[in-house]
Amino acid sequence: MNVELTPAYVLHQRPFRETSVLLDIFSKQFGRVSLIAKGVRNNKRNQNGLLQLYQPLLVSWMGRGDLQTLTSVEVDKPRYILQSQSALCGLYINELVVKLLPMHIAEPSVFDAYEQILERLQQADDIEVALRLFEKCLLMHLGYGLVLDQEVETGATIEHEQRYQYRPDSGLYRCVNQLDKPSISGRSLQHLLMERDFDKQSLSEVKQMMRSVIHFYLGGKPLRSRQLFASMKQYSN
Repeated sequence: MNVELTPAYVLHQRPFRETSVLLDIFSKQFGRVSLIAKGVRNNKRNQNGLLQLYQPLLVSWMGRGDLQTLTSVEVDKPRYILQSQSALCGLYINELVVKLLPMHIAEPSVFDAYEQILERLQQADDIEVALRLFEKCLLMHLGYGLVLDQEVETGATIEHEQRYQYRPDSGLYRCVNQLDKPSISGRSLQHLLMERDFDKQSLSEVKQMMRSVIHFYLGGKPLRSRQLFASMKQYSN
């Protein structure tokens, strides 16, 4: 396969042999792709930021199989600059895409959502809301769409004051006692469904629910970015 100058981002890179790097990229037309960039560690242009995270790129590659060869790369647009908490959130969304998005399957809607959240993280604009909506978009386009408006057993519409449990393998269940935890209110579910009107309580409940759902689809594997969040919070305390 020969691909010429397709929009893409570097999600992760690691050294390979003496002068090369292995890249995990997210492209709009081809999804996630693994590339080897030969000799770039001796290339001063690369060291100046051409293959950095959050840099919109136009990438070309060629080859067959799971690992192909980078042939050229150009800057597409100015790099998103993420600072402080936004930088940690950027690592988190990159890790989600790497671990949840399958290889070689185009997801242009997820790509657009990825660019949108980078813009919001750069502006530090409602970071918690931006994360929850990106998580929702990612799950939906992977076929794990959340059914947020009705109970799975009865089909009854959610009620604002009622509390529910969300089970990733089935859906929403009405809580019958206070021991049903973790739980989320119908009001918070409505905020997530409509993607607006979030407040401190609903954001907290939605965050807890989304963490549980993502943990399920990751097969219980930990996220390094979350561990980094936890260690940074502990250090700050």
